[in-house]
Amino acid sequence: MNGEILVRAAFATCLISVLSYLFYHLRGTPALLRSGRWFYFATVAAVVGTAAFLLTLILTHRFDYTYVWSYSSRELPTPLLISTLYAGQEGSFLLWALFTSIIGLFLIRYSSKMGYEAEVMSIFGLIDLVLIIMLIAKNPFLHVWETWSGDVQVGFMPANGRGLNPLLQNYWMVIHPQVLFSGFAAMGVPYSFAVAALIKRDYSQWIKPATPWMVFAALVLGTGIMLGGFWAYETLGWGGYWGWDPVENSSLVPWLFCLAGIHTILSQRKTGGFLRTNLVLGMSGFLMVLYSTFLTRSGVLGDTSVHSFVDAGMWVYWLLIGVIVVFMGLGILMLALRWKEIPRPKLHLNYYSREFALFLGAIALVVIALFITVGTSAPIITDLLQGKKSAIEIGYYTTTIVPVAIAVAVLVGIGQLLWWTRSEKRDLLRSLRLPVLLSLLSTVVLGLVGVRDIRGILVVLGASFAVFANLTVAVRVFRGNPKYMGGAVAHIGVGIMFFGFLASSQYDEKQTISLTQGQPVEAMGYRLTYVGYRPAENEKYAFQVDVEKDGRRYQVAPIMYLSSYNDGLMRNPDILNLLSRDFYLAPLSLEQPGAERDGGIEKASFRTGETKKVGDLTITFLGFKLPDMHQAAMMEGKDIRIAARFSVARDGAAAKAVEPAKLLSNGQATDVTARFENRFEFTITALSPDREARENSSVEVGIHDMLKTSSVPAAPDILVAEASIKPFINLVWAGLIIVLVGFLVTIVRRAQEAALKQQVDSEPA
Repeated sequence: MNGEILVRAAFATCLISVLSYLFYHLRGTPALLRSGRWFYFATVAAVVGTAAFLLTLILTHRFDYTYVWSYSSRELPTPLLISTLYAGQEGSFLLWALFTSIIGLFLIRYSSKMGYEAEVMSIFGLIDLVLIIMLIAKNPFLHVWETWSGDVQVGFMPANGRGLNPLLQNYWMVIHPQVLFSGFAAMGVPYSFAVAALIKRDYSQWIKPATPWMVFAALVLGTGIMLGGFWAYETLGWGGYWGWDPVENSSLVPWLFCLAGIHTILSQRKTGGFLRTNLVLGMSGFLMVLYSTFLTRSGVLGDTSVHSFVDAGMWVYWLLIGVIVVFMGLGILMLALRWKEIPRPKLHLNYYSREFALFLGAIALVVIALFITVGTSAPIITDLLQGKKSAIEIGYYTTTIVPVAIAVAVLVGIGQLLWWTRSEKRDLLRSLRLPVLLSLLSTVVLGLVGVRDIRGILVVLGASFAVFANLTVAVRVFRGNPKYMGGAVAHIGVGIMFFGFLASSQYDEKQTISLTQGQPVEAMGYRLTYVGYRPAENEKYAFQVDVEKDGRRYQVAPIMYLSSYNDGLMRNPDILNLLSRDFYLAPLSLEQPGAERDGGIEKASFRTGETKKVGDLTITFLGFKLPDMHQAAMMEGKDIRIAARFSVARDGAAAKAVEPAKLLSNGQATDVTARFENRFEFTITALSPDREARENSSVEVGIHDMLKTSSVPAAPDILVAEASIKPFINLVWAGLIIVLVGFLVTIVRRAQEAALKQQVDSEPA
């Protein structure tokens, strides 16, 4: 079986399905409706078959396929080996197409019951079709001899693969991408319903079948965001859960647009207004998914983002632009054609009404999303205006977003206390008494504890009001009909999250400490003792540190190891989870001063052509000796020798050639030392060869004078680490979980309402 054949079969069947649904809408021929369904089923089978075929290649170690060689290896445990299915760009597009196809199976039956099948599936099928086209452009089934034509012999099977990036070798890799791409796939459903509504000229009733899917998309994407934040916090070692990187923002911005749409749809259901607004917001979430995909996968942010794909190729670059143009153009075209037809009901928004509060909240969410979009797009904007790409400072996000977020917190509370259409001012003031009183008391208490800056006080006040206002509503609703609690529960989670954001980011403590083995150190109220290191799994080393606090003893074991994948030192923190705080220890380096003194080693760095005096040696770095076709040799599993050429002279004598080297074999690097005058031993400690611009090559060399010894006894090891305390960070995770529970309650309720409406509409008059 050939994977490319399956991809092309999926393209053909999906195209026929889209055309069948489209022509059924135009002609009403039942055979076309059946054709649309069956060819979509065939598309799903082909996409599932494509994923299964690639997974089989991975599990059977078919390293003759470039994708398999690039991301997998024999050493990976089975769960991580399976996750390499979507570790690369090609695989992630396949995962997106897979989840889109599967969601389409449920959408066919659902939209058919709602009378929307042909229109919705013609648009949703088009989304699936575009993702399949991406698989044709980024083919995951190329062989190594096709990728490196002329360097690798046809039919060659490498002995092992390159392996998975160490940063991805985490159990979250098995969970997070699947949830995230499910959210991306689900975002296509509200877009499809909005465009279908314009096609059908149904400007008011489309929101009823679309609402459960919009909430579902927010639920799944929000879960993906939460898991990604926890992954970053637990693995990357910088002590945070959000770094405002474009890849992080690419999921947050669509989620915010989706939330804004959910709130204005609620207003439309009650008042009949916001028809045009909801059509626009219904499309916006998916369109922002596409724009974010372009930013992170086209290579335009490769120099300014730590996660973005650096070089996706011109095919993908222009194809992504084309996809944005197609779907944005389709939405704009349909809006332009129907704009004058869309009713504009006379809507008198009363300041004391829930719909007005929801409208303001939606505006605030959109403003936050736009601020983030501008910040994420800063490298493109600066490149157009100044001719140079520049990433924006992280402070931009907090400066612009925090004031709006405080307003959101206040609206989240007030909105639940207001009635639809109009509330009496007297009733509103009465319902505000308890939440405002409790909020003020909370702010005063936390102010006494230590929250004294004006921004922190406002965040506490807004978050407290959001929690207490919604808590009073939730209690009242629970006594009546609990299925209506979804909104209040979600808003309580928002307020709790804000507390966690403030405490863990603004009031955290950090300290870089040097822990000499066996010697206790006091830091931030904790007593830390570095015990030593021990081997962990996969040639990693765990550095054991005893932690003592208030008479209680704990132990953390952060990890450091040298990765052959990128020849770099990898660091993983360890976290001591306590009820009110996390103690977070991120390793930085291990110093072994005794070994350095005893060895008589001196280190020096050189650029090509540079001469330096090291002791009584005059050393000139002449450049590297790189093997021809080294990429082909690596692919074929051959040993590769990279030598650094030096000219060394001592005491005015004639210079001699010295060539230390690195030998790469089976993914492992071995030092090949070189001697000068049978006394000085040269070893490469770091290298950066540049075949294209040899003058940019650099090397660091260690020079060992074998005649020099030290009578100083070996000193104990020193672990240098960054310790930090994250107060109340558990509120971040708890708040997010509560928000998602609220979404889940709302999904169940809205799905039941949509089914009930369909049942009523289908009953004979």
